[in-house]
Amino acid sequence: MRLIERWRTWASHHRVHAGILFALLYVALSRTSGDRFVFGATLVVIGEIIRVWACGHLARNVELARHGPYGYVRNPLYLGSLLIGSGLALLAVSVPIWLGGFTLLYLGFYLPTMHVEELRLQSLFGPEYKEYVDQVPRLLPGARRLEPWLDGATKPSIFSWHQAHQNRELRTVAIMIALLIVQALKLL
Repeated sequence: MRLIERWRTWASHHRVHAGILFALLYVALSRTSGDRFVFGATLVVIGEIIRVWACGHLARNVELARHGPYGYVRNPLYLGSLLIGSGLALLAVSVPIWLGGFTLLYLGFYLPTMHVEELRLQSLFGPEYKEYVDQVPRLLPGARRLEPWLDGATKPSIFSWHQAHQNRELRTVAIMIALLIVQALKLL
């Protein structure tokens, strides 16, 4: 296995650990900027809303998620994470340092994970996934995506809080709330 492929596989297995380590360092070492707090916190909240919305439509390895945010981008969870990380960086006094660190984390762990997950979805769903890839952008919704991509043969799924809970996103919501509270307390 080539070095890049091994890194992608390793990064996809350890992205959560890397994210947790980054968050712990962030809480321990960052100082919050009051003038940017609302803007940064808003990005964090929007990112988490996107992640919850995505998890409420995601039945991992059972069916190809194509509804909800998956009709606009193939990786709404990683789009949400991108917004969360950017928002946290903007909350800090040293924006360039934290934005640079988050960028390295994202490029080193999340982009390789997207590649590994795409290979897995291709093997699970074959031509259905190929058609989806051809129609829906990977991470950022394009101007051409004025309405979500929907396969006319399938009934749109409805958001499920139970599914979001099954995908453990409510735990992430609690962590983000706690992180924002800690950062807000640093302003006092």
